[in-house]
Amino acid sequence: MTEPDGTTRPFNQHGGLTLIPMPGFEDLAREVKRRVEVGRYEFDTSIDVADFEFGYRASGEPYVRFGKEHIAGHDCVVLTSGPGTPAMLLQLMLILRYLSGRRASRIAVVAGYFPLGRSDKDEGALEFAMPPLIIDLMMMSTYNGLDRVITVDLHAPQVVMSGRTGFITEVSMIRRMLKRAADEALALGHPICLCFPDDTAAKRMESAVAQISEQMGVTFPVVYGAKRRTSSQESTLAGLFGELDAIDGATVLNLDDEIATGGTNIDSAAELKAHYGAARVWAVVTHGVLCGSAAERFGEPSCAVDRVFISDTIPVSNRPELEPLMASGRLDVTSWCPDLSWILYHHHWNLSIRELR
Repeated sequence: MTEPDGTTRPFNQHGGLTLIPMPGFEDLAREVKRRVEVGRYEFDTSIDVADFEFGYRASGEPYVRFGKEHIAGHDCVVLTSGPGTPAMLLQLMLILRYLSGRRASRIAVVAGYFPLGRSDKDEGALEFAMPPLIIDLMMMSTYNGLDRVITVDLHAPQVVMSGRTGFITEVSMIRRMLKRAADEALALGHPICLCFPDDTAAKRMESAVAQISEQMGVTFPVVYGAKRRTSSQESTLAGLFGELDAIDGATVLNLDDEIATGGTNIDSAAELKAHYGAARVWAVVTHGVLCGSAAERFGEPSCAVDRVFISDTIPVSNRPELEPLMASGRLDVTSWCPDLSWILYHHHWNLSIRELR
């Protein structure tokens, strides 16, 4: 296809690429646009960022204002994340309906942290698992026109079975945080031991660990927790098994997909120090939910978790309670913008995105 300036690029059947950032994701969308447009990719790709207006009328009813420019006939991607508050979910459903009504060529949702993904199981007689409901709402909002949902390090593998086959594409970023934490520990001369909350987590992350081990030329000793989850909100550590002797005097990297209130991580760290001789414990996770009193807990001088490594799949720039933790170095944040840029480029050109570079 020949552009007005005489340059050529391959034809994309879905039209141009348009990003629709949810509130709080505007800066991320613009940085992705910059990276893709100046990046060393095979195909030149321009990106439009479409802003919408969301508000409430005097009666309390919500409204969305959204024009057709950059939407009709375009490949449209909504940028959002969890946790799924009622306001966020309402905005997402309204935006998806508008994109469908404005005749977007293709619609996708990128949710770094899958909304309500923590509620992945039925809990007794009163509460159903929530991910299938979220998928149903997304599909209904687009008259079944939603092409796919792209998400990162799901809390539970069964979430990908919600909706039709291949509808949810999961990518993993845990190795980014692992590499960052391991580099720091080795630079300080610390021996490292990896700790997983349970065998399931270890299996889900074994590819990332193998990749970083090969990249760094290091074989990490590993221990596994026997975690017993009583609900989506509570779990206990029943014991540890694996290379337990490697814990003594080591920096233990406690790997998981997310950290919420911090209670389980702090209790586990205290156990690793008191009974196994860990010199220090660093929590290394993809999603920093950090809700409730987590910021206060991790900020206490006596906290058994010495540092927390997260990505910004859940934005941190609009969370002032985390600023003291970041300023002190106790909270280390890895941006997922470079990976997101790569993902969106490959999605737009129908290339595989399951394995990040």
